[in-house]
Amino acid sequence: MSDSRLVWSDQHGDMRKKKEKGHSDITVDEKKLELKLRRLTSGKGRTAIEITGLPQNKKWCKKFAKDLKTSLGLGGAYKENYIEIHGEKIEKITTFLDSKFIKWKKIGG
Repeated sequence: MSDSRLVWSDQHGDMRKKKEKGHSDITVDEKKLELKLRRLTSGKGRTAIEITGLPQNKKWCKKFAKDLKTSLGLGGAYKENYIEIHGEKIEKITTFLDSKFIKWKKIGG
């Protein structure tokens, strides 16, 4: 139990609810991005596409993940530094990225 992170302060209250500042103000130039797409499989045969190489702007990443999922009709989630899309629909994802003029690279097998 050596976690010395401050969670409560008499002056500031609950520190866990304070938002991190700095990364959400960064503007994202979509033409300079190069996202990496990787196909993942689990032991039960489920397939997911992992999108990495995202910018540090969490607001943009969440909105991008939502737009991607709704336009393609796929499930998935935005996690800390990657987007996971359920299903083996890498062609649909690459078409979506091409329509947004975002560069992408397929990595892995």
